[in-house]
Amino acid sequence: MTDHQNININVERGGGPENHAWTVLGSLLACGAVGMAAWAISNAGMLDMAATGLSFFFLQLVTMLFKAGLIVVPEKNSSDFSESRNILKTLWREFQEFQGRSPIWRMALLALGFTLAYMLFRFGLSVALGVFGNIWIAGAASALIASLIVSPKLFSGMLSKMKSRSGVEIKTRSAEPEAEEGGVA
Repeated sequence: MTDHQNININVERGGGPENHAWTVLGSLLACGAVGMAAWAISNAGMLDMAATGLSFFFLQLVTMLFKAGLIVVPEKNSSDFSESRNILKTLWREFQEFQGRSPIWRMALLALGFTLAYMLFRFGLSVALGVFGNIWIAGAASALIASLIVSPKLFSGMLSKMKSRSGVEIKTRSAEPEAEEGGVA
């Protein structure tokens, strides 16, 4: 006799579209506060700790957003970069398979590569923390980075509106729907 289990998963995040603005605002404030805290820690003479904490925070945030499905590759119905998107998906899948088949020595080399990339990212943040002379600028920069992560549609929407001079996206027409169904165009 098999025992069946019902599993319910709540995928609602942020209370729906009516609360999206509040979710984005809260995320920006939280990330800005983390950036300000990192700036204050670096100003107290602990730049290494601040840069490490800030880099871990942003990398963990991006990782969690990918895992939760909040950052995704654009849908197939978008014609923008469709071939590039498919190439990137294939490249990522093949890389995952390559990692899965790798012997331990290759995994160690891959880990070394990821470590070097992380160290470069962390170094960039430590330089940025040293450049910011004001806590508000550090908070604004953190909030800007968070806005790119949390609400990428905001920036992609602004960029798509800049494609045409009028601010209105011009759509090209393909075959008429009637002609596809056998009617007269």
